[in-house]
Amino acid sequence: MLILIKKNPFIKRNAMLKKRRQGDNHPHQSSVILDLKSLFKLKGITQPIAYLIKIGINNTSAQKMYHGKAIQINFRQLTALCVNLNCTPNDLFAIRKMELPPKHELNKIRTYTEVLPMEISEFLKDKSLAEIQEIMEKYATDKLAGTIL
Repeated sequence: MLILIKKNPFIKRNAMLKKRRQGDNHPHQSSVILDLKSLFKLKGITQPIAYLIKIGINNTSAQKMYHGKAIQINFRQLTALCVNLNCTPNDLFAIRKMELPPKHELNKIRTYTEVLPMEISEFLKDKSLAEIQEIMEKYATDKLAGTIL
């Protein structure tokens, strides 16, 4: 006796769904990117991933954000970063290798650089006391004039 088994068309479809492509999981080399390393260095945050987790960003997202692998950020995360770091969204993003027309609005966002900014102690270590006082006086004047926050 010969039994014919009809193939189930849903088996192939289910297998295809499991192998669904996730798309490009890395930010394009020339793009607007989330650049937290330089901001954390400027703010003196020594354990950035722990900081991100503390402000409510999950571990996986925190790792991707810090290492420049994040391909998306939601408004809750953006708000948490801006509120806790006392910054604007423009401070979080940088442009990497983009050719833009000279008057394009994206040119107002800073350009990404691999070199991290120096810490304030590094900046001040070679300055004389007079130079440090001059910097502090200019800061105080600018703050009173409202030109800096």
